[in-house]
Amino acid sequence: MNELLLWALSVRQPWTNLIVWGLKDIEIRTWVTNYRGLLLIHAGATLDRFGMVRFPMATIPMGAIIGSVKLVDIVRFTRRTWKEWGDRHLDIGRFPTDRELYGWILEDPRPFAKPIPYKGLQKLFKVESKPVRQALAARN
Repeated sequence: MNELLLWALSVRQPWTNLIVWGLKDIEIRTWVTNYRGLLLIHAGATLDRFGMVRFPMATIPMGAIIGSVKLVDIVRFTRRTWKEWGDRHLDIGRFPTDRELYGWILEDPRPFAKPIPYKGLQKLFKVESKPVRQALAARN
């Protein structure tokens, strides 16, 4: 089994589901990382209530790793890219001028067959979990 280090990003629902289903391929963040590659997607312990109104879902896994993507790039948003990529990041709000925002470009979304309970953290966090490794191996 490949023992490479695994990294995860915690995202609130419904955005987590939309990412692993391939319906949202840009995640909005206020920070950057040099990391590129496989990224586990963790469904956080809280909901984005506004997002749930826009994207109601019957099944909402929370507090679990639900799939993976590849983080391929990070781009600083401008007014132009904010508007042009709206159907990819799914935020319908105005472009914020009080802080910099970054679009994390995601590819190859792959949901797991079942959510794997795991405690999330802020920023990128390391994941050491045999069930997660087994879920990744089962997809290949």
